[in-house]
Amino acid sequence: MTSLDRIYAKNLTPLQARHYGRLCEMNGNYYGAQLYADVAEALEAAQRIRAIMQLQGYICPTCGNTGRLDDIPCFHCAA
Repeated sequence: MTSLDRIYAKNLTPLQARHYGRLCEMNGNYYGAQLYADVAEALEAAQRIRAIMQLQGYICPTCGNTGRLDDIPCFHCAA
């Protein structure tokens, strides 16, 4: 499992990812700080895309906008 996989497994919000990035930077872990900053940017972009899709009336072909397939989060639209 890579560092990026571990970060995504935590299911952080962009704000939490930026906070962890600041903590890494304060402790001298500049690689981790940059990684958390990049993850926060990616999460924010995904949130913006999902918001635009909902405003345009997009219906997810995978889950029908429920956000889940049985007990699994939808890979198209779930956060």
